[in-house]
Amino acid sequence: MSETSSIKPSGSSTDAGPFHAAEIAVQRRAGVTDDADRSGRRGIRRYMPEQHRQFFAEQPFMVFGGVDASGQPWATLRVGAPGFVSSPDAHTLRIEGGALPGDPLAESWHTGALIGGLGLQPSTRRRNRVNGKVLSVNGDIVTLEVLQSFGNCAKYIQGRAPEFVARGSAGAMPEVEYAVELNATDRALLARADTFFIASANLTEEANLARGVDVSHRGGMPGFVRIDDANTLTTPDFSGNRFFNTLGNLAHDPRAGLLFVDFESGDLLYVAARAEIIWEGQELAEFPLAERLVRFRITEVRRSRAALPFRWSAVDYAPQFPALKPAQEPDSSVWRKLRVAAVHDETPSIRSFYMESIDDMPLPPFEPGQFLPIRVPVEGVGAPLVRTYTLSASNDARRYRISVKRQGVASNWLHDHLAVGMNIDTMTPRGAFTYDHSATRASVFISAGIGITPMLAMLQHAIAARTTNAQTKPLYFFHGARNGSERPFSSYLKELASHHANVSMHLFDSDRDNDSNGSVDSMTSSGRIDVAALKRLLPFDDYDFYLCGPEAFMRDLYEGLRALNVADERIRFEAFGPASVKRAPGVGSSNAATQQTGGVAVTFSRTQRTMQWLPKNGTLLEFAEACGIDAPSSCRSGICGTCSTRVLQGSVAYDGPTEADIEPGNALICMSRPLVDENGSPQALTLDL
Repeated sequence: MSETSSIKPSGSSTDAGPFHAAEIAVQRRAGVTDDADRSGRRGIRRYMPEQHRQFFAEQPFMVFGGVDASGQPWATLRVGAPGFVSSPDAHTLRIEGGALPGDPLAESWHTGALIGGLGLQPSTRRRNRVNGKVLSVNGDIVTLEVLQSFGNCAKYIQGRAPEFVARGSAGAMPEVEYAVELNATDRALLARADTFFIASANLTEEANLARGVDVSHRGGMPGFVRIDDANTLTTPDFSGNRFFNTLGNLAHDPRAGLLFVDFESGDLLYVAARAEIIWEGQELAEFPLAERLVRFRITEVRRSRAALPFRWSAVDYAPQFPALKPAQEPDSSVWRKLRVAAVHDETPSIRSFYMESIDDMPLPPFEPGQFLPIRVPVEGVGAPLVRTYTLSASNDARRYRISVKRQGVASNWLHDHLAVGMNIDTMTPRGAFTYDHSATRASVFISAGIGITPMLAMLQHAIAARTTNAQTKPLYFFHGARNGSERPFSSYLKELASHHANVSMHLFDSDRDNDSNGSVDSMTSSGRIDVAALKRLLPFDDYDFYLCGPEAFMRDLYEGLRALNVADERIRFEAFGPASVKRAPGVGSSNAATQQTGGVAVTFSRTQRTMQWLPKNGTLLEFAEACGIDAPSSCRSGICGTCSTRVLQGSVAYDGPTEADIEPGNALICMSRPLVDENGSPQALTLDL
């Protein structure tokens, strides 16, 4: 039964739930019953949206699942020039071209047969689902009545593009072989497989609306299909849409049909098997990222040689899997442990933590200004707290440095408990507030308080990036603190400026009278950083400005710089804590121009981090993921509603039509971007993330 066939269709008059009993049992064991029910009920339509109809028509192949006369499920392919699948209307799917040689379902496409379909575009990692019933068969043309349709997320799909090839001499038929176990050629194919498809079913009347056939995609790095012997395979089950349609079907009826594609030769390997779900045990540790395993005991094998008239481009592995690739290609979504190598107090309230790899491998590189997600195991809180701390030094393959101000539960724990020799969970650095390497204009770094951390990394990088053949670019560094005792890296900053003639250092003390340890010199002034001080200290020139600090500080500087006619796109910023900096691209600028050059301040309220969204950052979901924000999602096409997020301030605009019901005050962030108003001005946006 498919993810579409298992769902209560929109507009149905029945009160039957979206899943059959075995699916609910699996969901309950996984702890997702309520989430699955809620997402399932709102994510399915009894018709194909226009974008699905167009998508199916654009593909040169489609995956189908069905059962043969004995009830054995099989997964198979049908192929043709784009357009071989079409939809006369939103309720009908028409498939031309006939079955491929060796197709186990060739005789099973008859009127009334239940069919699950999967449209897949590997090059873009898009996929959409359709389930239906055969209305008619006319020669090689099959017409389906569409019962359900919905989108799937892009997880685990390997990127590659097909190209048609000639089948050979006229009248030649591909060779088809039958066996009850895997031979050496089969085992070699499975050992290098990174993709397969699986069909399962529940055809009992008791399943009600959940009755049907499911065909699903599975992806992993080569070796994720483990060959235990000639009759047994074991595969991981990764985190997915949490519907557990396949596992629910297998819990009801363990028969499954697997399809493996040889992307080099065009061979198709069909495998019939009985499945066993392995929920726990030491064996799971052998499969990275696996949440559970499925063991398949093979009952039949069919080999169809050169049946698929495609050859494929080189594989581009799915972004969920680079953690299983060489170290230079880390997966940004996987938690990994780093060891604390050193701890240093910068001020009474700011402490730096130096972290290094636990296996002596080089650390993933990062851009100056980016931050490091950390999982903080605070006692009594339940799940670890996820926080992000800016890397306060330029890129170093051996060590990361974060500098943390004591101001909250997580930062207090770090100050009180994190010590040299301890390990802590981190992700790959990320963030959109970064230094522009290509700019030739002078750079001005302005910060206050703990906002110094990205600025210091940028300054170090800009100094290190100089070459003897390039003109030295002026660098101006402004930092405000209460006094010298509360300014981190104060001595280092002064030393840095004294050794580099192109660095102008300007430090401001707002409360020097209460500084018991600070010293006054030519680089330090009393008062606060404001536009008047910038006008006094900066020579007349063209600059790129980088701002980081508290809300009022950021707002006053931004508005002051814009009042001096500094171009909006030359002011980059990040705020620590909630911020309401509203960008003003300029009088008379159009929405299009703003979308090309301007940015919008987006605040993620739960982490109290404000980042500058630019059009290149894509949807709000993509932006949140790039910023290390935990944002649930599934279909990524505005259909399922999983990504629905409360908008606390501002508004969004959608890239295209959406289908999921959207609660008042919420937005589907997988399809939306910050709204630009009728005057061409971007509106600051705050999301409940």
